[in-house]
Amino acid sequence: MLKNKKHSKKFSRPIVIISILGVILGVSVMVVTLSVAVGFQNKIKGKLLSFGNHIQIESMFQSNNNETSPIKTLNNSFDELNYAKYIDKAQKYAYKSAIIQSKNKFNLENNEVEGVIFKGLESLQKNSFLKKYIIMGKAPKISSEINDTIILSLEKCQKLNLQLNNKIAAFFISNGKPKQRNLVVGGIYETGLSKIDSRFAFIDLKYLQKINNWGTKLNPSYFFSKDSSIINFSVNNKNIYCDWGNNEITDENSIKISTEIDTQITLIGYELNNALEKKLITIPDTLIISFTKNKKTITYENIPGSGQYYSGGIEIFLKNTAERHLIKDDLKLKFGPEYKITTIDEQHEEIFSWLNLIYKNVYIILGLMIAVAIINMSCALLVLIVEKTKMIGILKALGIKNSSLIKIFATHGGLLLSFGFIGGNILAIIIIKLQNQFEFLKLSQENYYLDTVPMEYPILSILVLNIFTFLFCFLAMMLPSLISSRISPIKAINSDI
Repeated sequence: MLKNKKHSKKFSRPIVIISILGVILGVSVMVVTLSVAVGFQNKIKGKLLSFGNHIQIESMFQSNNNETSPIKTLNNSFDELNYAKYIDKAQKYAYKSAIIQSKNKFNLENNEVEGVIFKGLESLQKNSFLKKYIIMGKAPKISSEINDTIILSLEKCQKLNLQLNNKIAAFFISNGKPKQRNLVVGGIYETGLSKIDSRFAFIDLKYLQKINNWGTKLNPSYFFSKDSSIINFSVNNKNIYCDWGNNEITDENSIKISTEIDTQITLIGYELNNALEKKLITIPDTLIISFTKNKKTITYENIPGSGQYYSGGIEIFLKNTAERHLIKDDLKLKFGPEYKITTIDEQHEEIFSWLNLIYKNVYIILGLMIAVAIINMSCALLVLIVEKTKMIGILKALGIKNSSLIKIFATHGGLLLSFGFIGGNILAIIIIKLQNQFEFLKLSQENYYLDTVPMEYPILSILVLNIFTFLFCFLAMMLPSLISSRISPIKAINSDI
């Protein structure tokens, strides 16, 4: 390009540099804003997943908002969930409200009580959420025996002056009657979601199944005759009708067998409304009783009872969370109207509304930053056109086409814009890396549910943002480029610029 000896580049260079710096700052703000928005979404959703995963299946007929009514999981529809291609895993859970009070002998003056909702899980140790947010103690191991160890929030522990391994008294309501149980604090967790931390505690699912009296569990006993030739087996449950392996349901609660032979009895216990109607109240329990003649030993199989086939609900983790609403509709068709099927969005509607509001702010910021980038680069291009007015006149006098002239300035503007976008992305990456490593940007956890600003780098979203923003800015710069084609050659050559 031709130089004007009078002005050289002293006139345009500072303006061009300032414009590029403006684009750098604008692009970095856009990328960081998107990074923070995605970080907030993922961090808070990750915390919510422990309380209500991607999709929950519960009974439509809930007697209490803080408790789950039992559903029978002994059917093919529930078994097939673990094999569906779009489901990562499905597990049982239950909610049960209670009042808890400290039993710490050193804390007798504190008689405060707190309400809590116990969430029963099949496995506490395999729960990735609990592993992440337990700050003291550990998740209790769940085995065939019912575990009375719980995981309580830090907020509840502070209110009741509780520490690890302290005992608490828990008061439940079951079948209209209060029940007191002693539990042990085995772990303390904190998520920062104060509204949820203040409500939930975690416990073995089998414990809640037992408290709620879901299903039937046979309680057998036996005694030998005086000469040890006969064993008398009996069932100590009330209102139980038995099938002692002969396909006959009877109210006889005992049977006698000889000790001279090895014997195995498949006992089925039915909880019926009465002997005539024989209407089942719960799923029957099957207990296998074996007697070995030589060792004179009695063993039982299938001890847990039919309560294991009841659950408050099924929570589902999906492989692709974006498809959760479509999968929910499919599950509704499959399970029918007797089940309530909800997504995580519906379970925590307030928090998700707040997260969506953050994205609205992101769109506003992105729009403003794009406008700033367009104005900056358009001004810089206009300055270049004004500075090169005489050069434009000479080129037009030599016969250059308007399209070629527009192409020169558009290419120059695109090059300057590229410098701004590259610099802006580099600056944004540096900010994100520093924040993730040193966490120097802090937040009020009470208001934002997080103590530091979360930043992630969603490559695909940022790449799409850069491409569309660059194209939009580049097309917007065509307007000042068109001005160069309208300059009169005679006036341009005679100009003092």
